[in-house]
Amino acid sequence: MREAFRLFPDVKIVILTHLYGTPAKADAIRSICKAHDALLIEDAAESLGAIYKGKQTGNIGDYGVISFNGNKIITGSNGGMLLVNDEYSANKARKWSTQSREAAPWYQHEEIGYNYRISNVVAGVVRGQWKYLKIHIEEKKRIYKRYKKGLEDLPIQMNPWDVENSSPNFWLSCMTINKEAMCETQRSECGATYRSERGKSCPTEILDALKNFHAEGRPIWKPMHLQPIYRNNSFITKNGSGRGCSSMYQHNSSEDIGADIFERGLCLPSDNKMTEEQQKIIIEIIHRCFQ
Repeated sequence: MREAFRLFPDVKIVILTHLYGTPAKADAIRSICKAHDALLIEDAAESLGAIYKGKQTGNIGDYGVISFNGNKIITGSNGGMLLVNDEYSANKARKWSTQSREAAPWYQHEEIGYNYRISNVVAGVVRGQWKYLKIHIEEKKRIYKRYKKGLEDLPIQMNPWDVENSSPNFWLSCMTINKEAMCETQRSECGATYRSERGKSCPTEILDALKNFHAEGRPIWKPMHLQPIYRNNSFITKNGSGRGCSSMYQHNSSEDIGADIFERGLCLPSDNKMTEEQQKIIIEIIHRCFQ
């Protein structure tokens, strides 16, 4: 981030994402934002109920965003929620979300507006689920712990978190395969191939195996700087900066942490309606991929 601000000193907004329900290092990020007079927006879409240093995610930055999409820990099938700290921002957001209509008997517009409201029905569904948030988090946590225990003998790592300072909502259980245990694999923009090797595996092999048993897993989210739409934009990695390139394979994965995790990681089936017996079958399928 410090390198990014050095290269782009005019930037005044930073978006922090609490991926997979795991709180980011928000204090360190916020302090850098303050040093550069930049606003911090928390993308807490996946982390409703997660705690960082005593605060719920979404309440740490200047603004917070939560999702109620159909796959989230609390859902209304779609829509979301904006968290603000002052009445002016709340009223401004309400105005923008209702086409920026002015107080006139006709449609009067003095600034650009949007139709971002969720319906009363969706809001009612969300409110009805709210009392089950803690229960859902506990169910998700048990799923994560069963994966961690059941896969501990394999050359993989489960998604980590800062034990001292945060408590995730465990929305998605994810894993990365150790580099030495990755079988030969090649990815294009829209697909992947691999060569099965004894004692090794790759995300595509595991996801294919799960699909054969009608269990849904997913690749780790593809990083923004690898997306075709942003291919020609500059990006910052841990050990330096770069310019967009024509293929993800031109990145040095030892320097590009996001690309490396995307290459070696996958999201495991994590629905809280999954039974313990069903999860045991999934764990066994993953073991077979390494045999």
